[in-house]
Amino acid sequence: MAHRTRKRLTKTELKKDPVNDALLKGMSYLQEHVKQFVIGAAVIIVGVLVIQSINSNSARQANECRAQYFLAHQLYNMAMDNLIHYGDMQTSVSQLQTARQIARNNYRSYPGRLPGKRSMILAAKIGILFGMESEVIPELQDFLASDPADDLKNSASLHLAMALENRGGGADLAVAREHYNEILQNVPENSQLAWEAYSGLSRIDYAMQDYTGSLENLQTALGINPDTTDFVRYQMARLQVAMD
Repeated sequence: MAHRTRKRLTKTELKKDPVNDALLKGMSYLQEHVKQFVIGAAVIIVGVLVIQSINSNSARQANECRAQYFLAHQLYNMAMDNLIHYGDMQTSVSQLQTARQIARNNYRSYPGRLPGKRSMILAAKIGILFGMESEVIPELQDFLASDPADDLKNSASLHLAMALENRGGGADLAVAREHYNEILQNVPENSQLAWEAYSGLSRIDYAMQDYTGSLENLQTALGINPDTTDFVRYQMARLQVAMD
């Protein structure tokens, strides 16, 4: 049986071929919209590059924020070591001033990052050491208004209470007491923050001449941490004299 040769399609039949017809339409559409395709591809490429740049920039900022906080905290530790162990007041003051400036700038640059927020509290702590309550109090109030996480909130509340306590006055002491009591509601009974809060309440009670309350709060603090520093012994002696 003879092999049947396939008949070659004519141009007319070729034009009617559905596959070829679809291909021709696709090429025609591509030619007509080539600019749109090029622009679309360019937009996608730019978008990918922007995302990569943002991610890279975000990582850089995170590293920068952590480094600045670490530097400020190390300077603070060095300053306290120079003051306590070597009595080098001049060097200590210089290091504390530098640490505070770095910490404040870090928070202003990265207020949404955790090391930036910790920098705010460190700056407040140093400010209290320098007696800068007029600056520290509004800064901490604004920080607390931003609704930070609980651990940051408790730490900020503690330093705000200390700053208010140092500034003194009946209204300031009343607000400081509220902050100390709020801390005690939010932290474990045997924590360092609880010790700080009870100690603060003891100082406020003493300032308000409530010597019994002052002694009770101080004894509660000592039950958490049996501090035997000269200041605590001096405070206990003052309370005993005041109560006699």
